[in-house]
Amino acid sequence: MEILKDRFVIVEYSVQLDDGSYVKGENRPASLNFIAGYSQVLPALEERLLGLEEGREVRFVIPAREAFGDRDPKQVKWRSYEEFPQGRDLQEGKWVIATNDHTGVQYSCFVVERDDRGVRLDYNHPLAGKDLHYRVRVVKVRPAEASELEQLRPCEHGTGGSMPPSSQPSLH
Repeated sequence: MEILKDRFVIVEYSVQLDDGSYVKGENRPASLNFIAGYSQVLPALEERLLGLEEGREVRFVIPAREAFGDRDPKQVKWRSYEEFPQGRDLQEGKWVIATNDHTGVQYSCFVVERDDRGVRLDYNHPLAGKDLHYRVRVVKVRPAEASELEQLRPCEHGTGGSMPPSSQPSLH
């Protein structure tokens, strides 16, 4: 059976960078399961897996622009301690999680450097600008079960967005 939309898929894989370092699967392959066609995995990865059959092993490269994008120098910002007092406590060379006080949205950034005036933070994704070298083995492909699809497409199965009768709007 081949990987197509609405198929449940299990793959084992490893990902390396150009320099040979591993992102995933160094000592043993990582495992990933998903239902094809629902953006549950990196789109460029899913695109390369479509049509493959169970048992197939492949190698391919996803260029940076199709993975996590190119590095954007505009995403490296200097923040003074006056505007960002928390920067005094950050450790150079470490990733940190920041929270927007107004929206509650969390994001990560890398502490590039700090000095007595402020801190330089890099908001690029850790894999931005890096080509991803995949080795993949398709372990299992089967039709997705109705209950699995229901979770992905609740509106098509009559379970999404339904309100109790007392809270439904009335039409007059």
